[in-house]
Amino acid sequence: MNEKKDSHSFCFKKTGGLKLVNPNERLVEVYKKKSRSALNMLESAKEKQEDEWILDTSYYAKYFMVYALFMKTGIKSEIHDCTIFALNSLFVEEGLIDRDIYDELEKSKDLRVGALYYDKDFGREEILKRAKTAPEFCLKVEPILDKITKEDREKVRIKFNVLKTNLLK
Repeated sequence: MNEKKDSHSFCFKKTGGLKLVNPNERLVEVYKKKSRSALNMLESAKEKQEDEWILDTSYYAKYFMVYALFMKTGIKSEIHDCTIFALNSLFVEEGLIDRDIYDELEKSKDLRVGALYYDKDFGREEILKRAKTAPEFCLKVEPILDKITKEDREKVRIKFNVLKTNLLK
């Protein structure tokens, strides 16, 4: 727990970190639309063989769909690492989504960061593999998002407060 506490307590302290907000159905739709837009741009990047844009657009298609899930439950996070941490802690651990959704988003983020900031070459095969998973990922998350109940939302928000309290002790 100490390692987890040390590595993620900043998510509740920093400006732009994890916060509870009012659930917002309008923003759910906005982020779903952004996800679809990223998927459209992904197709264009694939046609032009723009590997970095393939990584970016496939990641953002996934990220925006997850962020729609956050808006559905009233969670705000402007820090991607905190969003991914919360996805695991609040949704995977609560049984609302499968672990493979979290794993895929984390893998996509790591590849994107590696290519963008460290100029790592992951190979075209790995890049196209991430691109191929983007539509599948979105198709998997959207029905989950649509099925979130008031009870699920409360469960997530209660877990959020417990997590925050434990990490800030």
